[in-house]
Amino acid sequence: MLNKNIDFALVGHNYVTFLLSIGLLKRGKKVLVLDDDRFNYGDFFTNSLTLLDVEYLRTWGEFSELAPLRNIMDYLSPQNVYFYVGKKQIVLGDSPLRNYRELCRKFPHLFMDGQSGSLSDESEVKDFNKNYNDFCAKVTQIILLEKNSSKFSKIFETSIPSTLLFHFQYFFDHFAKKENLTDDEKIEFNALIFMTRGFFQNRLSTSGSRSEIMHLFFSLISPYFKLDHERLISDLLVVHQESGGEFKKLNLADLKFQRGLVKSFELESFEGIIRPKKMAFIGGYPVGLPIRLKTSTASYNCLNVTITLDERVPSFLNTKKIVFSSPSKIGTDRPFWEVYFHDKVAVFNIIMAKREGSKVDFIKDRVIQLLKEDLNTLFPEYNLGFSEVEMKYTLDVFIEDKDYKAHLRTETSLGTKLVEVLEDSAPLIFSRLKNVLYFGPYNEDSLGTFSSLIEIKKWRESL
Repeated sequence: MLNKNIDFALVGHNYVTFLLSIGLLKRGKKVLVLDDDRFNYGDFFTNSLTLLDVEYLRTWGEFSELAPLRNIMDYLSPQNVYFYVGKKQIVLGDSPLRNYRELCRKFPHLFMDGQSGSLSDESEVKDFNKNYNDFCAKVTQIILLEKNSSKFSKIFETSIPSTLLFHFQYFFDHFAKKENLTDDEKIEFNALIFMTRGFFQNRLSTSGSRSEIMHLFFSLISPYFKLDHERLISDLLVVHQESGGEFKKLNLADLKFQRGLVKSFELESFEGIIRPKKMAFIGGYPVGLPIRLKTSTASYNCLNVTITLDERVPSFLNTKKIVFSSPSKIGTDRPFWEVYFHDKVAVFNIIMAKREGSKVDFIKDRVIQLLKEDLNTLFPEYNLGFSEVEMKYTLDVFIEDKDYKAHLRTETSLGTKLVEVLEDSAPLIFSRLKNVLYFGPYNEDSLGTFSSLIEIKKWRESL
């Protein structure tokens, strides 16, 4: 029977929620996790990891004796990602050495000089992958154990082996010296940074602080993994329930507020009134709920487009993950997209400027036209006809950052932000809710999944 008086109600069916719930349960708290389909992370967040993310989760699993995290590799499969800046293709996701050499070949003005690009020294070539792997294992363990979040940026940099730090420094120098690039190089540079920061960090920007670009650099050269998210959360749910936690795959039916507090709520199953001491929403942005976030940050949505093609895709494209942007798209309402091809199906995720109340029917024809134009630009030799098209908005959120001098900042601000959750139950009522927390991209620094894991680790120990 469902416990009606609980310490925490956590909304969001994702592995981050269960990492928080299991930590709270181990401290003797009563926890209910709700799978409400109006609030969660989207596929961009839950379906992929870099080696930094993987090592952080694995180390977390070892220290907390949490088997699914300790065996995180069982839920992963390696995957290459084909990034296109205009028609220039960059294939990443392999070993660090191969990824770095690919970047050197395709962007020699960003990643290569007489020493850093050729990697002609045999010992450096031999040790490149080992240095990278050892760095990820070392830095994630130190950060996981560190209590003071203000030290994270310094820990990250001081943990980098000197040979890898040399390569990063050459790359980062271009942020302070953009004016030395030719116009064509600068345009290409901005498109690359904008697209890859969006992909790896959920931030849309052509700049970034030293720490943000450092994380981006190590994400670019990282092996890339596809996460079997459904199987991971299924196994974490078992641990959650064995630890005494409750779980319901139901939508919140009625939130009751009183003097800036959530006093109670009901579920669609009519199981009675539930009274939580605190609530937390873990995901993107609440949709269709009587709450809103106090943020003025500009953000972008994600439009999922599933296309059934007239014929099977050519073998060249089958099972490929492609990310596309171009200099002409930067600053527009649709700056980049990703697609995964399989047999006769193409699944697109299109990053789009957030428009309140925007309906798919209003934009469907235009989106189809733009996708056809982009595909024709990329692959003019193939005629990919569309027979069926389905569109829906996902729950992914991408934050826009227009601080063009961000490269002058040294550090990120991990752990210093706290977005307020407001009551939105009636017109003109926007009071702050004192017992409701939000965890997600609006409340985190701009290191993508890595930020989310650091943030939730801090809060599970302090709530």
